[in-house]
Amino acid sequence: MPQGDRLLRSAARTPLRARGASGLWAAHPTRRALLQGAALGAAGLSLWPGVARASAPARADLRFIFVRNFGGWDPTRVFAADSRGNAAVSFEDEAAVRTIGDLRFIEHPDRPSVSTFFERHAPQSLILNGLIVPSVNHRSCERIAYTGSNAETAADWPTLIADAAATRFALPHVVIGGRSMPGRLGRSVVRIGAEGQVGKLLDGSVLAGSDQVTPGLDPAAAAAVEAHVRARVDGLRTGADRAAARAFAAAQAGALDKAAIIEGLGDSVGWTTDGTFAGQVDLGVQLLALGLSRCVTLSFERASWDSHEANETKQSDNFEDLFAGLAELAELLELTPGVTTPTLAEETVVVVMSEMGRTPSVNDDKGKDHWAHTSALLFGGGIAGGRTVGSFSPLFYGEALDPETGETSASGRELTPAVVGSTLLAIGDVAEAESLPAFTPIWGVLE
Repeated sequence: MPQGDRLLRSAARTPLRARGASGLWAAHPTRRALLQGAALGAAGLSLWPGVARASAPARADLRFIFVRNFGGWDPTRVFAADSRGNAAVSFEDEAAVRTIGDLRFIEHPDRPSVSTFFERHAPQSLILNGLIVPSVNHRSCERIAYTGSNAETAADWPTLIADAAATRFALPHVVIGGRSMPGRLGRSVVRIGAEGQVGKLLDGSVLAGSDQVTPGLDPAAAAAVEAHVRARVDGLRTGADRAAARAFAAAQAGALDKAAIIEGLGDSVGWTTDGTFAGQVDLGVQLLALGLSRCVTLSFERASWDSHEANETKQSDNFEDLFAGLAELAELLELTPGVTTPTLAEETVVVVMSEMGRTPSVNDDKGKDHWAHTSALLFGGGIAGGRTVGSFSPLFYGEALDPETGETSASGRELTPAVVGSTLLAIGDVAEAESLPAFTPIWGVLE
């Protein structure tokens, strides 16, 4: 086995968080450069060793990590700092407003990881308050929050962003955890699967689980079949007499090229996770760093987010663990070499959302019920961080924003899921999507 391959395979068995920016890829970039170049060639990026990286990534080169927190979080535990003095909104006794620059958040002794995260990452962080999701049903809210629509044909934000660059990535959007909502764009989405189904498909071991024994081809026969298919596709692409046939052949050729990229990685990607958030993070960062994907979706799903009772304890524990995980994600991005910038942190936007909020006041069980007004967190590259944008009214409803500045304005625009989605598409240099009612970004939050 060549030395480069041996190192790459060894690295696959070592979590990315243990490698650091000066590790394998900094010392042996050639194989990685070739693989990324194949995946990103359409962008005209040169990834050969010795070629200087751009000082900042173009929007079309930004990657995205979506962290879904299904169950409905309580914005008053972290985000809704401007409502702290509102007597109609229930906060914990020791909750205090903390300000770092123009970013305001709630800190509490039981959630030290929240303060630690923002102390380190406030300049790259953007809190969006007052997001209006017009439902109080978990699944309906989830679809609306991530697609701007109730229609099953509407694709979610990571799928729209990834599909716009589908020819540049072998696996444009990979869902590692959480629900997949590809709409009509299933061509750009891959689900890892709870049991690592993707890895089993790639190495052929999925055949062992079949009801009927299906032996695989020997290497020589497999190579002959692959060469035959490739020759037929190439012939159709150049010799077909109809445009539709040529387009179909071109799509087949593109799929074969992507398959070759994935096959070339061998076992350098650990296609399964241990089910933890940290495990999802490791795999997600691998996919971005290798140039395989533009978007990955992770899940921090806990039943206790839905805190109809004991809201204070459940929400506090969840936010503490979530922000500890986000801090590890941020650190890993900082330690991982980027494709067009020195670190992956500079070219990755992390979007952290829940599908709904909680009522402003507690119920008889000291819980909080479903509420259609919530918050979101973005951090990373491509955004004007270090600030809190948006606010809640005295009744804890979301207030309108000026789209040019991001400032609260009575004559502005409501912060709806469609507005958030439009903003994310604009950050990623993606044109208006057909599934959106209108392309309405908050331009003031773009860097």
